[in-house]
Amino acid sequence: MAEIKIHIFAFAIIAVCLEIFLLAKGDSYEFGKSSFVFASILFFFLFTVLEYIFNYLVESKAVPLFSLLPSLLLYVLLKMNDKWSYLAVAVLIAVALRIAFDYLPARETIIKYGCIILDFAAIFFRVYWGSFWGDSIIDKLVFIALTILTLSTFQHVIWGRKKGDYPFYYFMMLGIMLIFLPTNHEPIDWSQVEGLFGNAADATAYYFDSVIGDKEYTVGYGSFKVGGGKVSHSNKLQLVLESVEKPYFVYTDEETDKKMKMRRTIYLAGAKGVDGQALVEWLQFLYDNGVTKEEAAVFSQVSKLEIQYVYLKTADEIAPANAIFISNQDGAVLDGRSDSKHKKGYKLKAKYLDIDYGSPKLISLYRNPAGALIDRDRMTYRQASDYYLELYNQSLSDVMDAEKYSECVQGMDLMYLYGDTTGSSDRMKKLVEDITAGAENDYDKAKAIENYLRQYTYSTTTVGGHKQNSDMTTAEGMADIADRFLFETEKGYCVHYTSSMVMLLRLAGIPARAENGFRFSFPFEVQEKYVVEANCAHVWPEAYIQNVGWVPFEPTSAYSTAADYTWHRKGEKEPEAEVLKQELERQAVPDIPEVEETQTEAYQAASYQLFKIIGIVVLSIIALILLIIVITNLVKGIVYKYASPEQKIKIDVGLIKESLLRQSQGKLSDRGLLSDYIAVAPKEIQDDVRRTFEAYYRIIYGDISTHPISQEEGIIAKEVRDSLRARKRKDLS
Repeated sequence: MAEIKIHIFAFAIIAVCLEIFLLAKGDSYEFGKSSFVFASILFFFLFTVLEYIFNYLVESKAVPLFSLLPSLLLYVLLKMNDKWSYLAVAVLIAVALRIAFDYLPARETIIKYGCIILDFAAIFFRVYWGSFWGDSIIDKLVFIALTILTLSTFQHVIWGRKKGDYPFYYFMMLGIMLIFLPTNHEPIDWSQVEGLFGNAADATAYYFDSVIGDKEYTVGYGSFKVGGGKVSHSNKLQLVLESVEKPYFVYTDEETDKKMKMRRTIYLAGAKGVDGQALVEWLQFLYDNGVTKEEAAVFSQVSKLEIQYVYLKTADEIAPANAIFISNQDGAVLDGRSDSKHKKGYKLKAKYLDIDYGSPKLISLYRNPAGALIDRDRMTYRQASDYYLELYNQSLSDVMDAEKYSECVQGMDLMYLYGDTTGSSDRMKKLVEDITAGAENDYDKAKAIENYLRQYTYSTTTVGGHKQNSDMTTAEGMADIADRFLFETEKGYCVHYTSSMVMLLRLAGIPARAENGFRFSFPFEVQEKYVVEANCAHVWPEAYIQNVGWVPFEPTSAYSTAADYTWHRKGEKEPEAEVLKQELERQAVPDIPEVEETQTEAYQAASYQLFKIIGIVVLSIIALILLIIVITNLVKGIVYKYASPEQKIKIDVGLIKESLLRQSQGKLSDRGLLSDYIAVAPKEIQDDVRRTFEAYYRIIYGDISTHPISQEEGIIAKEVRDSLRARKRKDLS
């Protein structure tokens, strides 16, 4: 049980220290926490087994250091492969911990009371940093491990010293029960006791609900440092939304003449802040096309929303896309990121342009923007203010001043910065030519790319790019993810779809970027608050249409497009929605290519490489064990050869006792009496065993100077030892 306790403590300390490391690295650092911790503890177990084997062969205080040889070999082999380089670090951590535990003074005491320090650390990071809130199975197991160790410590301190300690497996059984204990996904409702304890009830709900976490989840709000690897679903609470507007639009179905509801869908972008340039671009686009207040109301409105953070640890400000004003308790918020991470309860109020990107009226303007036919005459700040007031009855001065407006106008000419195609393959360039061959304008090209990508299979059990470090922070990373998704795996989730559309758009000559945040569809029922779960986390692409501005698209096949949740508002001379939809879908979209053999070959190569590493390590361990056996026997032979007669008798007696103890098959226990061994010795050599033991007693308690060990006694002792060894080999055969 002592080794089990060591392994549990090692697991807890690895998990807590890793969380400290990840918090220090910040949001931009993505890491497979669960796989790393499990790998570390498995390597820790491997080195423990090796240590037991080495101890059986050699009795030496240096035995724990023998594990350094296979661990260094394993480190080098794993480090050479990018896919498993993180495992190389796990190897070093595991062997370092194993050796530390072997040479640690007062090890039992340190483990016993060290768990209390880990308790405080875990609770502190949970309360103040939002760690260990059920994002992965590790979060649950950490608190179970600490519960087991802590209860064992408390029992020892309070009752154990007087009444004796409970066996450790009692606490192990309790831990196993906790694994299967169901937990809530939502905080406990403490409203009934708020009258007595005020805000303490809400704090208690936040800090102590689901203390042992939940099952493994990996989805949730993050950064663009994601590579497209396998993810799991999560309904962990992230945000709570409040809105005075209804969560749906009402329209009259033309076929049934009945009132119908269409749920509102909103994109919440992170780290973006107030998007003044989008507002300026939007006003200029409407102005160029002579859009009136009545026409603008068909596909746009100014909406408000309150956002409250729940179990979300980030410094990013998360607000609706096209936000024109954001504020918190300290006033206006302009930047998309604060200096420190926000805690649960942090609130934002946002005013934003709510745009129906699926409106046939708006799409017709996108396809043929007036600005493409004339030299664009930029509006002055005064003109923009008057036009904004006319369209939405809002004051532009509440959003930006003339200086800010001028900066936004200048930024409209910098869209070329979103055209980087580094890393794009020739087959991607050929593909985008085929997709957009029949498109007559940039919007149609973007829609053709969107429709093409929606043919791919949505899956969360997939892989990222060919390179392990490929992510969405660079064009090269997105190109690598896109190339593998488009031509090899042909399945993925929003990371793969968005990376692909951004790069294909850029290859088509259309500036494009990715946005990160949440995609939330409101329910049909009006509620006081709307809960946004981690499953709503999303990334999506935006294309910059010349003389229009940034337009979002939805290539991810698991989600509906803007045309599917249009508001169904009608305007004069508006094209029929169904006619327009059919026209856009009628554009020739090539079929997705068949999966190339390179994908299968890549998996086979990776599997072969892994088995090769395992084989090399296993062979090295076997070789090390054989080497230890050979060297040990060689050293023992040399020591025995040059030993004095008295030393040889001592060595022989030790080996005779070991042989008899093993051959007794548990019938003999070492009480320190050599007479016990004589009784279990074979009858034909019992007399010789007795004479050997008498010589040994004479060495220990007698006077060797007057009665030295004779040559005959030495020969008898050696013959007894060899006889027992021969009998052992015979029994084994």
